[in-house]
Order: sequence, then structure tokens, then C-alpha cells
Amino acid sequence: MAISIKVDEAVQEWMKKKGRTIITVSLRATRTCCVGAVDVDISYKNPQNNNYMLIQHNGLFIYLDKRLPLRKNELHLSMMGKSIFSSIHIEGLMVQ
Repeated sequence: MAISIKVDEAVQEWMKKKGRTIITVSLRATRTCCVGAVDVDISYKNPQNNNYMLIQHNGLFIYLDKRLPLRKNELHLSMMGKSIFSSIHIEGLMVQ
């Protein structure tokens, strides 16, 4: 399955400023009082297993969990928040 990925320049700059080249996007199960839920987790280290596909994009190594529910096989990475509260935001997933 081919995935189209767009990474905003702000993400590129933020990763470079942090000295990072790896983005790992995983599914994380969470439990609430009554039901379980699925959330997305973003980390900046290599994944622990082989359940990820690797996309190389402008010097970044983006690992995507193979179980990610994509809307149209397209992902868009942008920045969200200000200053020390900045983080990467991902559009194109069915869990948000």
C-alpha cells in the first residue's frame, strides 16, 4: 500500500532544531472507566518491532504502525501549539 505523505516545513525545522530524524507513529490502546479507546502516539525513536512501515521523506525517517486506520492513504504532518508546547499533529487518520 502506497501512502502519500506531506510534511510541513515547520515540522522539518522543528525536528532539525531538536536534532531528531525519526518520527514513529503508533496506535495506543487506552482504558477508560467503561470502554477501551484507541489513540495515536508519536515518539522520536526507532520502533520496538517490525509492525511498522518506513517512509523516508526529506531526511526524516517516518515509521508508521501498519494498523493505523488511514482515511485515504494520505497523511499530513504539521505543527500544533506554541513554544515549548509545540508538537506534531497528524491529519489523515480515522482516530483523532
